[in-house]
Amino acid sequence: MRTPFLFRFRESLAGLPSLLVLLALVLAGVQQSTRLKRHKDPTPVQIALLEALPPAPKVETPPPPEPQKKAEPPKPQAKPVPAPKPTPTVQDRPVAEAPAPLPALPQAAPRSAPVSAPAPQPVAQPTPAPPAPNTANAESQYVAKLRAHLNSIKRYPTGREASQLKPQGKVRVWFVLKRDGSVVDMGIDESSNSMLLDDAARKTINRAAFSAFPEGSWSGENTHRFTADLEFIPVSG
Repeated sequence: MRTPFLFRFRESLAGLPSLLVLLALVLAGVQQSTRLKRHKDPTPVQIALLEALPPAPKVETPPPPEPQKKAEPPKPQAKPVPAPKPTPTVQDRPVAEAPAPLPALPQAAPRSAPVSAPAPQPVAQPTPAPPAPNTANAESQYVAKLRAHLNSIKRYPTGREASQLKPQGKVRVWFVLKRDGSVVDMGIDESSNSMLLDDAARKTINRAAFSAFPEGSWSGENTHRFTADLEFIPVSG
């Protein structure tokens, strides 16, 4: 039995499709490599036309200065010869003038009798001013009298409460006086911590009779503020 013709070349025919595919790939690669690609430059090129610059102006050099001519010295002029003066004749000569008379000598003034200088008058000496009063001493004496007067008229508080508590202490009071000695205002400067003693100090100021300010003291003040310390001691009995 005869084998078919194609059956005998079956192995060659089986590899033919692969060979065709390989040949197509080779042809496509060669065709791709031979194709020319256009190269594009992203940066634009600007072409500017520049005008031709004018030629630089020629600098003309000034010609050298001409040498100055020396001035010629002036020619000396000939002095004119003076004409001879005519000699005067006897008639032309002037007559000599007579000498001027001498001035008269001044006469001496008559001597006057010597004037006697006025006698110096005695200068009146100013009378000495009276001595100013010692205001500081007068003020201190007045304050001492006020305090002594208040301590002499103070009274220890009376009553059942005072006899039971028997408070003791010192009260500093302040009071404002006019120049005539009248009381304007008063108050407690330092309390004794006892209402009985503070009240007794106020009653002492109201009871007091103050004299007028001494003359010249606290000048320029219509009123003056004073202080006094009043000490209260209970009476033992």
